[in-house]
Amino acid sequence: MIYNIVHSLLREAENLNVYGLFSFFLFFGFFIGVLIWVFALNKQHLDKMGGLPLDGGERWGKSSDKIQS
Repeated sequence: MIYNIVHSLLREAENLNVYGLFSFFLFFGFFIGVLIWVFALNKQHLDKMGGLPLDGGERWGKSSDKIQS
């Protein structure tokens, strides 16, 4: 059953038009571009940004424990 499905898909692949090939290459080009961008990111910057929600309430260089209520 699966063999028949794969066989029919491969047989119909020769009928791909320009739009099908364009969208195929566009998808994989975008995917490869995002992968390159992710691996090229600065790791120190990512660690700093990732720790912001957990930094103890500091905001613009002021600590929340200094605020008197």
